[in-house]
Amino acid sequence: MADRVTFTPGSAERIAKVVRIVEAGNRGTSWTPPAPRSVGGGGKVFRMCTFTGSWNVDTQKVCTFLNVTTTPNTVAAYNVFANIEGSTSTAVTRNVGIAKDGTAWYAIAAECS
Repeated sequence: MADRVTFTPGSAERIAKVVRIVEAGNRGTSWTPPAPRSVGGGGKVFRMCTFTGSWNVDTQKVCTFLNVTTTPNTVAAYNVFANIEGSTSTAVTRNVGIAKDGTAWYAIAAECS
């Protein structure tokens, strides 16, 4: 047997208000749930990118989005976790996952050598 659920008067009125709105709506139309919203105001919050060279902790590096050939296809991201040793050649690229917090991008995982 399920436990009884109780609501505060405010919660009950809020739920009743939504039920009244739905019941008063047009029954001939279908409903599509809204798209999930991301933290930080919308848009993509995780991207796969590439970078070249070494990347020291507490520094910023330009990262190029994977599979995006039209510009702009780069973003500056901060590395706040650890030094990432890399090639001195600018032709050698490594993969990195970056995430957005507010308006800033941060490296969260990088390909190791």
